[in-house]
Amino acid sequence: MLKSLQTRILLFSLLIASVPLLILGIISYGSQRSLLEKEAKNALNAGSLNIVNETYSYLNERISDVKFMSANSVIINPGHSREEKSDELKKFIDAKGNYYGVLHLDMEGNVIADTSNKMIGDNLANRKWFKEAIEGHEFLSDVYKTRAFSEPIMVLSAPVYDDDGKMIGIVSPAFRLEGLWEMMAKKATEISDKYPVNFFMINQEGIMISKKDPHGFMQDSALKEMGLTKGKLMEASLSDDLYSSENGEKIYSIQPVHTIAETENKWFVVVGADKKQVFQPLNDLLTRYLTIYSIVFVSIILAVYFLTKTLVRPVQELVEATEDFIGGKEFIISDKRSFEEMEKLNLAFLRMMETIEDREKEIVRTEKLKYVGQLAAGVAHEIRNPLTTIKGFFQLLKSQDHDTTLIQKYSDVMLHEVDRVNEFVTQLLDLAKPHQLEWEKFDLKDFLEEILDTYTPSNPSYHVRLINGVTQSVFVYSDRNRLRQVLLNVLNNSCEAIEARGQIELQQTSESQNVKLVISDDGKGISLDDLKNIGMPFFTTKPDGNGLGVATCIQIMEELKGEFQMESVLDEGTKVTLYIPTTNRLIK
Repeated sequence: MLKSLQTRILLFSLLIASVPLLILGIISYGSQRSLLEKEAKNALNAGSLNIVNETYSYLNERISDVKFMSANSVIINPGHSREEKSDELKKFIDAKGNYYGVLHLDMEGNVIADTSNKMIGDNLANRKWFKEAIEGHEFLSDVYKTRAFSEPIMVLSAPVYDDDGKMIGIVSPAFRLEGLWEMMAKKATEISDKYPVNFFMINQEGIMISKKDPHGFMQDSALKEMGLTKGKLMEASLSDDLYSSENGEKIYSIQPVHTIAETENKWFVVVGADKKQVFQPLNDLLTRYLTIYSIVFVSIILAVYFLTKTLVRPVQELVEATEDFIGGKEFIISDKRSFEEMEKLNLAFLRMMETIEDREKEIVRTEKLKYVGQLAAGVAHEIRNPLTTIKGFFQLLKSQDHDTTLIQKYSDVMLHEVDRVNEFVTQLLDLAKPHQLEWEKFDLKDFLEEILDTYTPSNPSYHVRLINGVTQSVFVYSDRNRLRQVLLNVLNNSCEAIEARGQIELQQTSESQNVKLVISDDGKGISLDDLKNIGMPFFTTKPDGNGLGVATCIQIMEELKGEFQMESVLDEGTKVTLYIPTTNRLIK
């Protein structure tokens, strides 16, 4: 397919046009993807850092609140009653508006004041935030639920010192998470203009607090969703690179949250986005690019196709005109307008064809003269020798007395020479004139057996063994006598080529509309140079031959609509192949 000029031009044009376009598209796609990844990284990291900073400020403000509360004059004075302390804590809650309630505990962990009055007398000494506050630290707890509040809470705790600096208890407010969500949501909107994001806080134990579940918290769900472990969470928080979820659908920016208070676990702010939404502009670009590429590609195909048709059409017409010329028709140049180079090529071909025709005529004339010369020389040679012999004997008879015995002897020799001339003339006639063929259908196997049973070589060669390998009947359509003449000539030549003991073998195979009959011998063979001339009239390798035998066989096989082929290797033998028709369809 790629051998045709049109196909090659079309293919090369498409490669030349498409490869740069494809490379440009790949480079553009990669550049755009890198740009979007950088934008997403910057946007998510900036958003998460903003949220972290606001969270830091928010939590530290709450810690400042609890410090201020722990220094309240009523709270630090043991002389005030429980009711007075509860009223003071309620005033604090009403003023700040970010807390569910506040507990005041003594040094044993007993609740001595409660804004909700639900936990008075309860002992909370085993709570982590109590233990940390007793040690003198401000502390921020994890998120958890209590029976006092219906929603999850985060608890702050701070030690309470009297005027003498002695620790007399702790205060522990539980603040609302709504304020934290509102702050985080406000900062998240700054990056959600580009694409929607989701955000949450998570600690190193996998507890996530999120607006997704404002009335509770989720254990381990975030880590599983993100494909993270506790170790990977810490590792990801120390890098500016975005983390991709295990299923590859989400990307996250993870930043640690720092506070001035002690915390039960490390907390992290996570801002995530859907990869499809992040890279949607890239997908749109790819779709547009593929559309443009397809349009350009189809346009190139159509343009190059019509261009190649214009370029190749004159070449095809020139090829057809040349094939017509080879088939014997006149070489005609197309009168359709074409490009200048093609018109010059047409004219050059026309001049070349005219030159070829002139040279063919000259060659034919030369070959005819050469053939006539060879024929004349051969005829002169074959006839002159017998005539010289006859002339010599006539001169002897003229110069001597008329001796009956001598006349008889000389007459026999002259008659023999006349027979030689007659035989030669007969062979010439066989070669030159057409014969009236008697076509018939007969069994080649029986025909060969009949010939071999009665065959006696003209040059007795009793040392030659004939092997007939044609054992199956196969019918051919030919002239018996003419085919017999060919076979006898081939057999005689094979016998004469065998100087010592040898054999001649006949084999046949059937082909489409022909029988292939092979006659091979193991005689002296023919050299390659001599084999090229075998079949030319008067060319012979035998001392007493006239060179008409093989030429006659070739002529007869052509008349019989068959074929005569000869192969030979010097000192190894000769193989003659006859192709004999099996049907009269070849006969015209």
